[in-house]
Amino acid sequence: MELERRGFLKAVTRGLALGCASATVALGQTSGGTVAGELQGGSGTLHLEGRLKSGTLTLDAQEFRDRTDRSVIVRSRLDSIDLYSAMFSYQHDRTVFALFHDNDHSTTVVLSDSDDTKIGRLVVWNDNQTPQIYNIDKNKIMGTENPKDIGDVNGKTPDLVGNRKLPAFTWQELESVFGSDPELLAFMRGKKSTHHPHEENKVLEWICRFLSMVPGSTLSLFWLGT
Repeated sequence: MELERRGFLKAVTRGLALGCASATVALGQTSGGTVAGELQGGSGTLHLEGRLKSGTLTLDAQEFRDRTDRSVIVRSRLDSIDLYSAMFSYQHDRTVFALFHDNDHSTTVVLSDSDDTKIGRLVVWNDNQTPQIYNIDKNKIMGTENPKDIGDVNGKTPDLVGNRKLPAFTWQELESVFGSDPELLAFMRGKKSTHHPHEENKVLEWICRFLSMVPGSTLSLFWLGT
């Protein structure tokens, strides 16, 4: 029965991620050229290009918002590596589904609150492996900027890479190169997160910090401020 539940969770989550991608296409969101921050009925597209230490990175982002739900898809390329980051956020980030993909492999995560306000739930799997479930201390997540410090309350370390070939950049470098771009700020409607929330909101942004730290993620650029 446990395997059946895990298989069901995996199928549903992957279906949501793919459905999110299909929905943006159906809504006529197309990216390309130098069009940036073009908003139509709650949707938007953005193209960015910048020079990182490891090479030139291009990003094409698509977003759709509907009341308290939001989806973001980011396709990017760094040298010969095609990168894909996507998320679906439900009810102001109470539950978030995210997918990270390179040329050949993927990492999928599900993040949500638990009955304990200090503990978050994490489900993670790489490619077609069996999903693993973890309990994450939210305060410890907010106290680090290093993905190697992410750990379960019982000491287990989630594998957030799998077989993906990771590009040589950090979320801090992405913020340095792209974070103040006026087209990005327009795309975010002036609500882009600075990743330094006020103390009273600090623990609320644990999912933002977590997804920013996943190696190969480009989602840190597209997180809403609280």
